[in-house]
Amino acid sequence: MNHYLIYCDDLQEGIWFKNLNSHFSNANLEVIPSSRKALAAIGLDKVLKYDRPDIVLLDNDQIILVLERTVEVPSGHNVGQRYGRLLAAAEERIPVVYFGPYAAYKHGGNTAGPRYMNLRLFYSLSNVSNTYNTAITTINWPVDRNYEVLKTPAKDVRIKEYLDLFFTYYDSYGFSGLTEYIKNSPFQLRQIQEQENFALTEVRSPEQYDVPPESVELLTVSTFKRRYNIAYNFPSNIQKIVLYHVGMTYIRSDPYTGMAALYKHLYGDSNTYQILEFANISSNLWYQQRQTSKTYRMYKEFSDAILFNDALILQQNL
Repeated sequence: MNHYLIYCDDLQEGIWFKNLNSHFSNANLEVIPSSRKALAAIGLDKVLKYDRPDIVLLDNDQIILVLERTVEVPSGHNVGQRYGRLLAAAEERIPVVYFGPYAAYKHGGNTAGPRYMNLRLFYSLSNVSNTYNTAITTINWPVDRNYEVLKTPAKDVRIKEYLDLFFTYYDSYGFSGLTEYIKNSPFQLRQIQEQENFALTEVRSPEQYDVPPESVELLTVSTFKRRYNIAYNFPSNIQKIVLYHVGMTYIRSDPYTGMAALYKHLYGDSNTYQILEFANISSNLWYQQRQTSKTYRMYKEFSDAILFNDALILQQNL
């Protein structure tokens, strides 16, 4: 017998999700706890190890789905703010859904106007999906002709279709094989085709996303060592450095930790070191922060080393 429990980051989001499918009519609804000790006690610590997703669905105490939804304008570094929430679920091979607009209108000031998805999010999530052989489904939040996000029930049509697909398999076969079923479904293929069509028809110069952004350089080991006068001898298998220039002037997480995770899965492999350059941060300042903080944990997780303004420090020494 099914006993569904919906954990939500915000109660309104939980109510929205509960009303999407009849399977949830008797589901309990709870807000995700704040402390890591409480998360571990209820088995949410692994899927929340980087950040808090909007929805975590359990059945009989087993996590079966993670969902993140946002109406945020999806341009530039904004996509990185939610990347860790998707990645943690994917690493645990939990089906995960990203529901947000591929294009949306940004209001205010001289920068008002439509903003478009940073296509590197699609490319990086595709790599993660293949690495962990799991289903990561992006669903485009619909907008009107003026790129204003829809707030009517019509926005939820495809989320409901996804849940119907989900339960078609789950009701008959349970969790085993579910993520493969979704990954190889016609529904998933249509979402990927929409990504591709969006890139071709909506994004100006989509080829710009085929190369790293200005904040990221792909360097040979010798070039990196020569530029920064580094004496460290890298392991013999390391052939490339992914150097992410993090422009912050004080230590903070968003959006840089999420982008570090995104770039690591987009440009990295077993023959690569990802190094974060903190040109405005000293190593002494780094060691003053709490090692239990999300900021500390994520920077350490998604770097092989950090280049501070006074030292290169390898991951194991961070």
